[in-house]
Amino acid sequence: MSKHRPTPQGFTPFTPSPAYRIFLNRLINTRQDKGLSQEQLAHKLELTPEQVTAFESGEAPLGFIDVRNWLLALGMPFTHLTQTLDDELRAKLDAEIEATEAPELNKYTRAEPLPHQVPTIQVLFFPIGQAPEVRTIPNHLKSMQELVGGLITTFETGIDGTIGVANDEALLESMPLNRSVSATGAHIFGPFFVAGDAPHKFRSLAPREMERVLDALAPELPQTEFPRIIAQLEGGQEWMDLWN
Repeated sequence: MSKHRPTPQGFTPFTPSPAYRIFLNRLINTRQDKGLSQEQLAHKLELTPEQVTAFESGEAPLGFIDVRNWLLALGMPFTHLTQTLDDELRAKLDAEIEATEAPELNKYTRAEPLPHQVPTIQVLFFPIGQAPEVRTIPNHLKSMQELVGGLITTFETGIDGTIGVANDEALLESMPLNRSVSATGAHIFGPFFVAGDAPHKFRSLAPREMERVLDALAPELPQTEFPRIIAQLEGGQEWMDLWN
């Protein structure tokens, strides 16, 4: 292992981000789980204990090669870190953001994504008095609220793998009845959309799910309209071609 000679004084002032703090905690917890003290780790890395302290505290930043050598000293495969750290970052950072949101938001509302990740999902939107249409929206709370015109709530569609999202204050806002859900007997007021349902988050609808949602929630549509709407979904045309 190559010898390091970083010193805290040799670095420009460094302010760790929340994500970097989570990364450091992972390294610290791994060291402690291995039963290594900072002094023992410093010996493995050919560093001084003060340097290890500076790195673990976030006073000095770890470079890519530093991280590689650090993981080798801890006996942690580099691939294991990369495969698991992203999930931990998303879960913990989302939890911190969600804690600042209104307490009445349920488990399906999702906090803002990380700044470098703005994922989108394709949903089936049901405006009032109009035929449903496919919408591509950013997968975060603000966009969902904008689509339904206010705070959101979820409802069961009766279709496996899907979840409905409506305006939580539709009745207070005197929004008209939009649809009745035959599977549950629920009445949905105001605009709403249906998305794919995944643990603690939303996802895009699959073509087969889209067909079942149209069949259940838009029975007045002629069957000839189904292919046109499904074709707007990513992979929808290919899915229909397989059945033709």
